[in-house]
Amino acid sequence: MKTPNNPVGGSNDSYVRRLIFMFGLVYFAQGLAQASGLISQPLSFYMKEILHFDEAQSTSYLAVLTLPWIIKPLYGLVSDFIPLFGYRRKSWLLLLNLVSAGAFFWLTGLDEPSKIVFALLLTAFGTAASDVIVDALMVENGQKFNMVGKFQSVQWFWFYAAQIATSLAGGWLASMSDPGTGLHIAAMITMCAPVAVAVASWMLVKEDKAKMNLEQLKATTAGLKEAFSSRTLWAAVLFLAFWNFSPSFGTPMYYHMTDTLKFSQTFIGQLGAIGSVGALIGAWTYGKWFVKRTINYQLIFSITTGAVGTFAYLSVVALTPYSTFLMAALSFVFGIAGAIASLTTLSLAGRSCPANAEGFTFAALMSVNNGFAQLSAIAGAWMFVHWFDRQLTPLIIVSGVCTLLCFTLLPTLRTVRSKGVEGNDVGKDKDNKDTK
Repeated sequence: MKTPNNPVGGSNDSYVRRLIFMFGLVYFAQGLAQASGLISQPLSFYMKEILHFDEAQSTSYLAVLTLPWIIKPLYGLVSDFIPLFGYRRKSWLLLLNLVSAGAFFWLTGLDEPSKIVFALLLTAFGTAASDVIVDALMVENGQKFNMVGKFQSVQWFWFYAAQIATSLAGGWLASMSDPGTGLHIAAMITMCAPVAVAVASWMLVKEDKAKMNLEQLKATTAGLKEAFSSRTLWAAVLFLAFWNFSPSFGTPMYYHMTDTLKFSQTFIGQLGAIGSVGALIGAWTYGKWFVKRTINYQLIFSITTGAVGTFAYLSVVALTPYSTFLMAALSFVFGIAGAIASLTTLSLAGRSCPANAEGFTFAALMSVNNGFAQLSAIAGAWMFVHWFDRQLTPLIIVSGVCTLLCFTLLPTLRTVRSKGVEGNDVGKDKDNKDTK
């Protein structure tokens, strides 16, 4: 495979298949290595049982891990214009993933909270920067072939596939008698993911040697100026910010399942796997069916199901004989709906990127996405502890109402919503048989 700036041999179909393989591999590894991956539940259990953090403290403690994801546009500029050892992509992918792997290895011997969070910060930095390089390839080629949604569905299909395994394994590791041992074993296993990406990137990504291109930097700077004057882009920024800033009850729900519903750590991990199975089905459904619908249809569906799914969690606020079944059903059904909603917002972001500035602007939109999602988690946990006296009902209601309010922002997206459905133009480019 070659980067979009370099010619590749073979047909468009062949090039797209190679892109799909690379996107799937990287996102599968990210499903293992992100803070929400294998280490998530062992870390949450460690903070609860060993560090004795409450819901708000746990969320705030990990908030710093969002920083590497917020500054994603910076990575895009660096990889685009500052070659490392003569390469713009493969050298950076190799280095960044080795940094992440080394940090996970360091974490296997840590017990102090400050050192643990610093090691995790390094892993987040390596994963986020690697993600930017791959997403730049996705947007550039997705727009070229009119396959942004298709590529997104492939990426997230494999991300959710990885999370099925990590949820089951994470629940088992968290159930170990010593939470510290579970955390350290999770770090050791997770280390393998960035190592795999580093090796695959060096072996599979083919590109010509490059030097710093000042002329290209000037041209892209002009493109960025044009991008920041785009009403469509700013409308997408506003929608993504508001969509993500509905107070999250993720961490409070974990504590609720542990302390009130009395679920075992193993079963909580199984719930995560059930949700990931649903999400995997949702990603497949999106790529098979939803990409054939307008973005307007997708947004209306996502907002509606998002609100309904949020309110549905009111059914598990109190412990009943049906709590186990209800939580499993909710995890599965709204795992499907949640994946479709996530892919819809990502496709919205991809379609909103102006030409000649795709990599930077998509990274910027994802920074908005990640930053406001973290603010949502912090706000939700803080409201749960300090406003609602650890009562889930009012937090769930506030979150659901905020989701419904996203309907008021749809008129601002009329330019993107008016675009037609995606088609498969691969192999139909008669004027350019070789992909660039």
